[in-house]
Amino acid sequence: MENGRGGSKLDIGAIYKAVEIIQKGGVVVYPTDTCYGIGCDATNPDAVEKIFEIKGREKDKPLPLIASSIEMIEKYVFLDERAIILYNAFPGISVSLRKKGNLVPDSVNKEKLAFRIPSNKISRKLSELSNKPIISTSANKSGDPSPYSIGQVKSSLKDFLDKIDFFIDGGILEANPPSTIVDLVEGKIGRIGKIKEEQILELLGGKL
Repeated sequence: MENGRGGSKLDIGAIYKAVEIIQKGGVVVYPTDTCYGIGCDATNPDAVEKIFEIKGREKDKPLPLIASSIEMIEKYVFLDERAIILYNAFPGISVSLRKKGNLVPDSVNKEKLAFRIPSNKISRKLSELSNKPIISTSANKSGDPSPYSIGQVKSSLKDFLDKIDFFIDGGILEANPPSTIVDLVEGKIGRIGKIKEEQILELLGGKL
């Protein structure tokens, strides 16, 4: 378990260290545009298994992902024009799309994947430099409140700190709501966050 101080600036040294760990199948905690996230290489099934264990997360609950660009997302899902419109209009929105191939293990999700392109520079850089999608679920025990500081992360996950390989400390984060999830496979809003349903429907012509 190591720590990298991120603060409000982009600590490129800590990011490169985290990327090295991700590429080797490790688990890292890092700031996102909502709360602190815990993640790994989303294409590595052993690393994904560690996330479920650390969080005590039920195996039938899918894991969300982050990517650095629309081009990266298109490698893993069938992208349609509605998704591109949403990503361009609402930075940080999550969009569920039908899975393409088996590059991401079924333990993440069998049929569809929920991707977002974070507005937070640190989390987006982790994906960009790893050249992989990154698991991005809240860095807390399932059922605990979302963590907005490394102290809150360590308190919630105190029994599994030895299984977390690196922390990027970005200070105390603004308590933003979780990302809005638009499920374009089932045609529904999966979760309402900062972006509201009426904004989405207006953009997409009144229906999903």
